[in-house]
Amino acid sequence: MFSKKVIVKSVTGLHARPGTKLVELANNYTSDIILVKKDGTKVNAKEVFEVLAANVSCGDELTVETNGTDAETALKAVANYIETCEG
Repeated sequence: MFSKKVIVKSVTGLHARPGTKLVELANNYTSDIILVKKDGTKVNAKEVFEVLAANVSCGDELTVETNGTDAETALKAVANYIETCEG
């Protein structure tokens, strides 16, 4: 398992377009990809309704956790997207 703390940069958080694009990216990998909010809430990054319902806002800190055959690559891609997405 790999993990990394990231700060959400998108001005709209992970809502609508940025959230949907994150889910599309996550689904390119076979590994499990979980987003963990500071309050402990865990969200499957491959499920659009979970990501949108998590109410992740700009400036929120998330921990991205990956587990599986391509976990390290998936972590780098998802963490990079969250840290650089402009919304």
